[in-house]
Amino acid sequence: MANVPLTPERLARMQECFERALELEDSALAAYLRDLQTEDADLAMRLRGLLDAHAQTGSGFESPVSLEFPEDEGVDSWIGRTVGVYEITRRIGVGGMGAVYAAARNDDQFRKRVAIKLLRAQTVSESAVRRFRRERQILATLEHPHIAALLDGGVTGDGHPFFAMEYVEGEPLTTYCDTRALSITERLELFRQVCSAVQFAHQSLVVHRDLKPANILVNADGQVKLLDFGIASLLPSALDGAEEETLTRAGARALTPGYASPEQLLGLPIGTRSDVYSLGVVLYELLCGKRPFQSRSGDAVPARPSGAITAERLTQLSERSSDRARMRVAGDLDAIVLKALRTEPERRYGSAEELSADINNHLTGRPVSARPDSMGYRVGKFVRRRRAESVAVALTLVSIVGGSVVAIRQERAANRERVRAEAEGKRAAEVTAFLTTMLGAANPGAFGRDVKVREVLDSASISANALARQPALESEIRMIIGGTYLALGEFPLAEAQYRLAVHAQQRRGSAGGRGEALALSQLSMAKEFQGQFAAADTLLRAADTLFTRHGFVDDEQRISHLDARARILSSIGDTKGAEPIFIEALALQRRQVPANDSSIAASYTNLAVVQSDLGNNRSAETLMVAAVAAARRAYGTSHPHVAAILSPLASIQERAGLPARAESTYRETIAMRRALLGDDHPDLAWTMHNFADFLMTKERYAESVAWSRQVLAMRGKSMKDEHPLIPASMSVLGRSLDGLDSLDAGERWLRESLAIRKSVYPPGHFLIASSEGQVGAHLALRGRYASAESMLLKSEQQLVAARGDGAPIVVDARTRLVKLYQRWGKPDSVRVWQERMARSAKGS
Repeated sequence: MANVPLTPERLARMQECFERALELEDSALAAYLRDLQTEDADLAMRLRGLLDAHAQTGSGFESPVSLEFPEDEGVDSWIGRTVGVYEITRRIGVGGMGAVYAAARNDDQFRKRVAIKLLRAQTVSESAVRRFRRERQILATLEHPHIAALLDGGVTGDGHPFFAMEYVEGEPLTTYCDTRALSITERLELFRQVCSAVQFAHQSLVVHRDLKPANILVNADGQVKLLDFGIASLLPSALDGAEEETLTRAGARALTPGYASPEQLLGLPIGTRSDVYSLGVVLYELLCGKRPFQSRSGDAVPARPSGAITAERLTQLSERSSDRARMRVAGDLDAIVLKALRTEPERRYGSAEELSADINNHLTGRPVSARPDSMGYRVGKFVRRRRAESVAVALTLVSIVGGSVVAIRQERAANRERVRAEAEGKRAAEVTAFLTTMLGAANPGAFGRDVKVREVLDSASISANALARQPALESEIRMIIGGTYLALGEFPLAEAQYRLAVHAQQRRGSAGGRGEALALSQLSMAKEFQGQFAAADTLLRAADTLFTRHGFVDDEQRISHLDARARILSSIGDTKGAEPIFIEALALQRRQVPANDSSIAASYTNLAVVQSDLGNNRSAETLMVAAVAAARRAYGTSHPHVAAILSPLASIQERAGLPARAESTYRETIAMRRALLGDDHPDLAWTMHNFADFLMTKERYAESVAWSRQVLAMRGKSMKDEHPLIPASMSVLGRSLDGLDSLDAGERWLRESLAIRKSVYPPGHFLIASSEGQVGAHLALRGRYASAESMLLKSEQQLVAARGDGAPIVVDARTRLVKLYQRWGKPDSVRVWQERMARSAKGS
């Protein structure tokens, strides 16, 4: 009978059958093999071969112990014996390869606890002893913080090879994580320690061969220690040719079936990717609480980890709901685990280091190599990682909402334009052809293995130069490229593409009127995202003229344009001018059929923030309550977008003089975002920062310091220094420390906040001016009035230029000047600035 090819499905099935067979008594095993023979004769033949090999060696797997190491520790003759310079004190455990004992040195030099591993005498031939000694020499070089060190080794007088290893007081990795209910993030960080140890061994040409939780202990300090490198095999390049074949063949013997790679089960030569497979099994078990094939029958690949998490598992993962746990694992972690578990070694990660790097990519919000390398995926990861930063740089209103408004509107605009392009037929085909060519260029031959979206876009923007004779097509392509640059945070590059799109539409003459208006709107947004509000306003006014002449495609496009106009006006300080435009946008939005509650929630929020800026805080709160209700109709009671609306509600309640309500809403938002997004998400950090700022204004400085420190604990994890929240939280922390009279510490944080903003933003940016004003206020506390005055006057002038005379941030700057002159004893200057504030409030 011809052998059936060993497909991934059959390898997985073979491993499952082999594990099952090892658990059966002789009579049950015979019946099991008869049934399997009837069902699949080829598989039954292969299984018998594996079982025969197992029976012949007796030492390759976790099999019953022999009389050398009796099951009853009370009659174990090894206890009390001396092995080398070590006296055995008790037995730790027994396995298929031998037994492990606790021991201590008995040569009076010093008392040191060690773990002694004794190998069975009958498994060792003369050539094996030579190999054993060479292994000991190489393994002695494995000095790594996460590897239990090999201290000594040799052969006892009666022929038992032994290793003396560092004694590790700890728990198996899975037990340690489950008993402490560690979060998924904490488990991944521990697992990366394991990968670090395995990678180090591989670089020393050592393959572990038996990676499993029992061989990965975690000590009381939370440090991983990898055990049992004493039975590892060496890669061929570590040996001379005479021993290479023997050792490679022997390497197929020491394994634990549930964690062994397919090539180990088949007795094939193994390499470092065999350990990668075993790491994948361990990672699967860390997430799901069971091994990949533990409860399945005959499947080619294991269930995705996100689908294998049960309700009973939630407590051990510190998750509140199965949906959230699955959402946390779905996508990146599913792909990472399944790539490590590929049946074919060449399709797995090339090393433990690559596996660890992909996990780190996931933890830091970057694209993982295991996921399809599509542009949409990479852009999506970038936007999720930097959403708060992009929005905060762009504008005040949407930064309060958390970015949801722009995201929703831009998605809709893109869908509308796509529908129009499809209707036009020919140009749609041309756009598709160009984009296909653009993405097809992202190949290893052109760019190298790790193709970046930025590289593809740069190439596409050059290729678009060839479209000069097709201005309508060029404009559409430029808009797509510009939008992707915008999502990547490459604002100047987005601006350049939008500007070229405008020029292309202008070459079309009257035919390009509406297209030019749309391109000007997008160019305005690129300026807005760079904080250049006056320039953005000029561009939007030009777009407004063209839209008036040529009309809008539909109400959605008109609403989007109105929102943009109102946002810009508010950003330049014309809050009164923004209000009627937001009202018009909301009225149009409410007439939409069917009603779109997500967009209505955003429109309510925009109008509410403007109302609050105008001092109408009670009506603003009413609008925000309506916004929350609309968001909950759209998304349910608990959802990230609902939290994005609750956050500005808290701010408005604070402004309305309702501190108890504000505090309750802040805490509700924090709890919701923590439950939905995890402890290290930037959106959670934004709410905690706002709450810390609220506490600071209430002079609850110690509490404010504590919340600010929680935000800054994410520094270097989920947020880099250039994230706007980092300098903002430093500012609140510094001012709160000032409130506690910790002036030295306060000044350090305020100056660091200023330094970061100067390194991130262009000169004259309003956030730099704001930081300079905060440092000036600090100097006033120290009595350095002249220096404080210089910084505060400069700050006020720059803020007026950037945000307009009536902006709240300008009011804050002038309030600092009043306080400075009050401290300094200059009543005339106090009166001058108070009168200026009064005139500004009246709009004169």
